[in-house]
Amino acid sequence: MTHGKDQPAYATLADDLRQRIAAGEYPPGGMIPSETALMQTYGVARGTVRQALAELEREGLVVSQVGRGRRVQGHAAEGLKPATRYEEVAGQLRAAIKAGEFPPDVRLPGEPVLAERFGTARITVRKALEVLQQEGLIVVIPSKGRFVATSSPPSNTSRKG
Repeated sequence: MTHGKDQPAYATLADDLRQRIAAGEYPPGGMIPSETALMQTYGVARGTVRQALAELEREGLVVSQVGRGRRVQGHAAEGLKPATRYEEVAGQLRAAIKAGEFPPDVRLPGEPVLAERFGTARITVRKALEVLQQEGLIVVIPSKGRFVATSSPPSNTSRKG
C-alpha cells in the first residue's frame, strides 16, 4: 500500500475503508473483511490493520463483535443478503415464527434438530437463536428451553436468558 509522507499507513487504510463504506461496498449491517484479508489486500501488518479499524470504531462507523468480526454500523437494508450463515438461519427462523410455524409460547426444537434442518453446525444455530433472543422474538427459560415470545412468558416462569 502506498501512502503519503504526511499520513501513516493506518490512516491511509482507514481513509480507504471509510470511502468503501460511504460508497456502499461495505453496507450498513455488512461485515468488514477479516484482519488477515485486509493484511493481504493492502500488504500491511496486522498492527496497521488494527489501528485503522480502531479508528473507524472510535468514529462509530464500525462495531466489533467478539467472535464474529467487525460490522458496519447500522441495520442491513431490507432484502440485502445476510452477511453470515447465522444471520441467514436467523432470518429463516424469524420467517417461520412470523408465519406461525412456531406459535407463541411454543418450545422451539433443540439446537441439534435445527442444525439438521438448516444443514449447518450447532454453533451457527446457537448464534442465530441469540440474535432472535436479542430481538425479543424468543425467550430462554432456564432448564426448560427456548420459547417463542409473547407479551407474557410461558406459565410460571421468568424471562431470564
